Amino acid sequence: MGHALAFEMRVEGSGLFSKRGNPMHSFWQDLRYAARTLRQSPGFTIIAIVTLGLGMAVNTTIFSVINGFLLRPLPVPHAEQITVLAMKQDGAQNFQRFSYLDYLDIRQQAEVFSDVFAERTTLVGLTADKKGDHCVLSRVTGNYFSALGVQPALGRLISPNEGQTPGADPILVLGYSYWQKRFGGDRNVVGKQVEINDHSVTIVGVAPKGFHGTFAIVDMDGFVPLRATIGSKGGTGTTVQDTWTRREERTLNVFARLKPGVSVAQAQAPLRLIAQRLAEQHPETNKGFSSIQVFPERLARPDPDPDNTLPTVSTAFMVLAGLVLLVACFNIANVLLVRATVRQREMGIRAALGAGRGRLVRQHLTESLLLALLGGCAGLLLASWAAGFLSSLPLGTDLPLQFDFQADTRVYFFAFAAVLLTGVIVGIIPAMRVARSDINAVLREGGRGSSDGPRRHIVRGTLVVAQVAGSLLLLIVAGLFIRSLDKAQRMYLGFSPDHVLDLTVDPEQIGFNETQGREFYRQINERISALPGVVSVGQAFTVPMGVVSANEPIVAEGHPIEPGKQPPDVMYNPVSPTYFDTLRIPLLSGRAFTDADSKEAPQVAVINQAMAAKFWPQENALGKRFSSKGPKGPFIEVVGVVQTGRYKNVIEDPPQPFYYVPMDQNYVAYRTIHVRTSVPPESLQRQIEAQVRELASGIPISQVQTLSQALQGVNGFFFFRFGAQLTGTMGLLGLVLAVVGVYSVVSYAAAQRTHEIGIRMALGADPGDILKMVLRQSIGIVAVGLAVGLAAAFAGTRAIANLIVGIKPTDPVTFITVIVLLSAIAMLACWIPARRATRVSPLTALRYE
Repeated sequence: MGHALAFEMRVEGSGLFSKRGNPMHSFWQDLRYAARTLRQSPGFTIIAIVTLGLGMAVNTTIFSVINGFLLRPLPVPHAEQITVLAMKQDGAQNFQRFSYLDYLDIRQQAEVFSDVFAERTTLVGLTADKKGDHCVLSRVTGNYFSALGVQPALGRLISPNEGQTPGADPILVLGYSYWQKRFGGDRNVVGKQVEINDHSVTIVGVAPKGFHGTFAIVDMDGFVPLRATIGSKGGTGTTVQDTWTRREERTLNVFARLKPGVSVAQAQAPLRLIAQRLAEQHPETNKGFSSIQVFPERLARPDPDPDNTLPTVSTAFMVLAGLVLLVACFNIANVLLVRATVRQREMGIRAALGAGRGRLVRQHLTESLLLALLGGCAGLLLASWAAGFLSSLPLGTDLPLQFDFQADTRVYFFAFAAVLLTGVIVGIIPAMRVARSDINAVLREGGRGSSDGPRRHIVRGTLVVAQVAGSLLLLIVAGLFIRSLDKAQRMYLGFSPDHVLDLTVDPEQIGFNETQGREFYRQINERISALPGVVSVGQAFTVPMGVVSANEPIVAEGHPIEPGKQPPDVMYNPVSPTYFDTLRIPLLSGRAFTDADSKEAPQVAVINQAMAAKFWPQENALGKRFSSKGPKGPFIEVVGVVQTGRYKNVIEDPPQPFYYVPMDQNYVAYRTIHVRTSVPPESLQRQIEAQVRELASGIPISQVQTLSQALQGVNGFFFFRFGAQLTGTMGLLGLVLAVVGVYSVVSYAAAQRTHEIGIRMALGADPGDILKMVLRQSIGIVAVGLAVGLAAAFAGTRAIANLIVGIKPTDPVTFITVIVLLSAIAMLACWIPARRATRVSPLTALRYE
């Protein structure tokens, strides 16, 4: 065996150091040797690859999500030049959109842009070949596609000279995905006549593949000229004429392409002057709007956010993912330190054969980089699966929302950088140990008793402290998100979602006019109410925390708007008289709607407590009047006040003003029917759908789900659940890695002291004394790790305060539970190898070297 070893080392020495002048030759030699070394330890290699692969999978997955939301540019030429504009009102927290007249002024006056364009997202009913769909269209200015530099996949796009005249150019450009889904990719679709909300339009082209529009997370079904007459789904919405002539009608998202060489900062000053000029020229509508902000398009998704919530959340999750990778790296680095101790004699022989310290260090780094590369490949495969899974998560709606987290060039570059960083982190500590080793001493020892000095014990102990601290922080963050999800799901939302089935219909899609639509909804209400197991039926335009919402600027009668201020936008919902009973929304004062609130009756509304407190503080809101058309009316009388709930999302702080108007006074064809049942609501789905189709054959029925399922969407509990699952996975990985790290270090420490243990037992020490001796040092390491992790958690969890609800970032229940859990599991990881050390025979221990 000794001769075989000597021969092998002579061959290695000859091959490794014969061509020193060729760096690539040396590198390939190092790589082959590293691969051979890893093959000789398959157990360690597999564990290391899995450990690093899991760590890098988490990081690559999180980066893929961030890339999908923030980093991936629009698929247009010079996407870095595309910016988003937003109006800022003095004293207001949120940004405002633009009116059409403001858009025209900005386009004419802003010389820092090569072009300024706008769009408005609209929900419509599209009918083709006697089949209707609910679609999301982007109403765009004529220069929309030319400014973006987009080319059609088929036919042509909207040209700059189209859409200038209200009602003209009834044309439609299909989105690529909708073209494939609805028309099967038929190339003869160009020239086809379809109907949008009972208005005839002509399909002129198809947008290119990969271009989804400029409203993030929505894959637009189509594009029409901004001034085309197609109608839209809504209740008390403004008329088309108001959109073009009233400066206070701010409904447009405005974009601009910077001129070459102009930065976002350079564009900001001219826009500030334009805003001030508009405020002076139009004080009745623009006073108080002192600035127009410019954002890079990628940082304004889906809308400009003054708090930069999405970048902040992305940074926080990336830090957590990086912490998982660090824990994994420290785990493998600790094992490599042990292997370096075992391989001291091998390194000494190689040094004696002519290898310099630099070459030995490089060999260790090559091994760690190879491990990191293999782990990176495994991680990329796992991340690809995870990204596909996350992209396909249900979003609680049939509308074309899309999350695209699939890997692209940025993800691959990130993974490559992570591999290099991981390889350096994993290999640097063992490599530095080799650099400081006394080769002569190693050769003199001949490999006997290759025990570690106190410095090396400190290094391994420090790595375990870091693993325990990182695991504690990850588990606490996971615990906070899980408890926040639980609190959110138990939170009172202002209504009861249990035992409610929803379905959405639109009789306009099969050609019903308003009179026919009213009769359809009256009969369907009666038919569904008569079904066994149905308690009540309500109808509404919007669903609580759904993706469709409606709002209007509100002026209270007798409360003029302060100079320089604009009327606040308030969300509303057209509903049927039975809506409040069906969703069990508590009526606090006044009355709900009745059949007497007809189209001919005086306009009335039911408001929530927050709206009453905002517009009529310290007053009785019943009998008060307000208008959505300006200070001159027409006015709507408040007849009831209901409890404030959640309307747009789960976190609404402060509570949002909201009001309801009768469907009979504000007809909308697009409605969601809520059916409260005394039996499982899913059991009545087929009977309810059959009743709808009996009344209106061929009518599309969409978004059929329980209200509880609908609340799991993007504005409901989706991101709470997503955050809890993601942080829970990272916390679990951190826990497993930390436990493995503690176990391996205690096992190795006990093995190193086997000879000492044998002597102590031969001198009369009992197993309890040996157990205490082994545990004392390991418990101290765990305690230090817990202390460091606790301090980091107290400081770090404040960064996620805005992402959790119902609990504080220093929630004592979470902290205590996690500390007890991690302490117990870490103690078990210490106790098992310590207990094993007490069972070693003294004779065996005395012979151990």
